[in-house]
Amino acid sequence: MEDGQYVNGSIWFYAPNKGAPVFFAVAYLATGAVHFWQAVHYKSWRLTGLYVFCSLLFVVGFIFRELGAFDYTDLIKYIVSICLCYAAPPLYELGNYYVLGRILYFVPYYSPIHPGRVLTTFAAISMVIEALNGTGASYIANRSLPQDIQQTGQSLLKAALILQLVVVTLFLALAATFQMRCRKNGINHVKVNQSLLTLYISSAIILVRCIYRAVEFFDLDTTDFSSPEFDPSTLSAIIRYEWFFYVFEATLMLCNSVLLNVRHPRLWLPKSTKVYLAKDGITEITGPGYKQERNFFVTLVDPFDLYGVIKGRDQTTHFWDEAGDKGQGKSDINLTSRTAMKQTGEAV
Repeated sequence: MEDGQYVNGSIWFYAPNKGAPVFFAVAYLATGAVHFWQAVHYKSWRLTGLYVFCSLLFVVGFIFRELGAFDYTDLIKYIVSICLCYAAPPLYELGNYYVLGRILYFVPYYSPIHPGRVLTTFAAISMVIEALNGTGASYIANRSLPQDIQQTGQSLLKAALILQLVVVTLFLALAATFQMRCRKNGINHVKVNQSLLTLYISSAIILVRCIYRAVEFFDLDTTDFSSPEFDPSTLSAIIRYEWFFYVFEATLMLCNSVLLNVRHPRLWLPKSTKVYLAKDGITEITGPGYKQERNFFVTLVDPFDLYGVIKGRDQTTHFWDEAGDKGQGKSDINLTSRTAMKQTGEAV
């Protein structure tokens, strides 16, 4: 039983639990295996392949945590475990960016931003967050480094956590704006609603985890470990008790992974980005899709294509206005034919 007291010689502060890492390593392996099967079954590697990778990061991270539990003075095991466990959550959020982009492709005419730019913009920010996370975690975990470098690591991690909080908030605002536009214009399709609900729950889970980590590192930042008057018992309970990590990191992220198993995006979203919902809110049409007319760097700098709006270029991308009527008519004929065939079959 934890008593919140410093264990002499432990890099972790406490003596790590020996059973919990085994449970979570097996649990993440199981949910990762399901994600692997789903990616193969739905042919959705591009959309959900990150989920498999995130699970693998946690599996390896908990394996090293288990090894560290039997030798809590080993610095290498501590660094590997910490770095891997910090790397996975932002990648789960990156997976959410993919999914939101795919939802916007499904209802493109009410999207606040070009669907493809959701990925390029948020993914670029995620790369910055991952760089800050990796560098900061490695600096903090390596207690043999000078104090000023460790403090730099804390600052980098805090910056990453704050940036992630901001990005998640903006991401949720973008998704909510899109949904309000849909509702206002009579689009209340189950595929849109269920996909967005999954994103809201997943992002809320990640947001709680980010808040926990932010509180932890802001407390660390105010602590001078090199001071001769430093007393480990004065540290925050979040640092002194291991159960905080297992509740707000390991369990929350496991719940997020299982959520994405149960409510897999491909249960509702079409395989192709060219399939979109007609403005009648019922018919699904295969159209020409978006054409990328700008290079990656221009898209990154101006994700909303404000220059295109000024020049009127954005109007040329409204393929649903030109092809929608033709496509809808064709789809309605197909739907009518399928209905007639079904009725004929039932009559026979």
